[in-house]
Amino acid sequence: MKIIHLVLSDVFAGIEQHVDELSIFQETSCDVTVMCNYSIAAKFNNKNIESLSNFNRRSPIGLLKLGLKLKKLNADIIHTHGSKTTEIVNFIKKFIKLNHVCTVHGIKNNTKAYEKADIAIAVSNLAKESLDTNSVVIKNWWSPALPDNIVNNNKFILAVGRLEEVKGFDLLIKSWKDVNESLVIVGSGNERHKLDDLIEQNKLEDKISIIDEVSPDKLLDYYKNATLLVISSRKEGGPRVALEALHLKIPVISTMVGHMADILPLELLAKPDDEESLTALIKSYADDKTMNQDSIFRYVDEEYSLNAQGNKILKVYKDLLVS
Repeated sequence: MKIIHLVLSDVFAGIEQHVDELSIFQETSCDVTVMCNYSIAAKFNNKNIESLSNFNRRSPIGLLKLGLKLKKLNADIIHTHGSKTTEIVNFIKKFIKLNHVCTVHGIKNNTKAYEKADIAIAVSNLAKESLDTNSVVIKNWWSPALPDNIVNNNKFILAVGRLEEVKGFDLLIKSWKDVNESLVIVGSGNERHKLDDLIEQNKLEDKISIIDEVSPDKLLDYYKNATLLVISSRKEGGPRVALEALHLKIPVISTMVGHMADILPLELLAKPDDEESLTALIKSYADDKTMNQDSIFRYVDEEYSLNAQGNKILKVYKDLLVS
């Protein structure tokens, strides 16, 4: 089977890592090409990379160049990631016959682009509920590069993600006023100065520190020192970092976003975008050194592995080709 993954981002983040790992998994049995922007091409580990200049989804020249590339490669499956690439391929399909699969990586308000794909893959049940089209839920996975076990030094509570409003780090900081434990937030983004000011305003400099986004190897060092991972997102497709922490046997508490309601019991979940609910959750569990999530660790290891989810995606392709 010949597969093309199309991702047109200027930064290599969660979606791009998803594509990288999935394409490597698929290479063992398929002919796989990743088509991406020049700016991130070197980040991918796939054998076959087709680099493109980023272009507006309505650029005639960009659409023509991509259409010619797709026609030349003549793949069995074109798999788009995100609304921009999906909308672009929807237009190109007017002129070239393509078997089109798209992945919806988060909850979307506008889903029209996804309705024209042959089938949409949603990464969570909540993401699927936002779609009005032929779709299937295939969840994210923990990174196959992670070790199976780590020695945990239990130094602080950890939060990881882009410093953007959607991640809810402002709510997390406000919820930390009466917590004795130290909090380390790892990430970079537009909200950095706002969050620094919020820490200062609440006199939490001795309890909360923000570390710029780090490499996967360096992030593992932070996992090794975490007693607990907190997800404070307002909206979320995953979150992937929760799967990584649970695979590494680090307990997690979270807002009810993405796939977290499928993993954690209700008592470990807060309402999204609700400071009072998040504060109550953190007060209940931030100081709890006896939390046992062993059954959750085992469930995530089995159900959220790349092997389990990758085979489900291959089945989607095969079913499409014989339909």
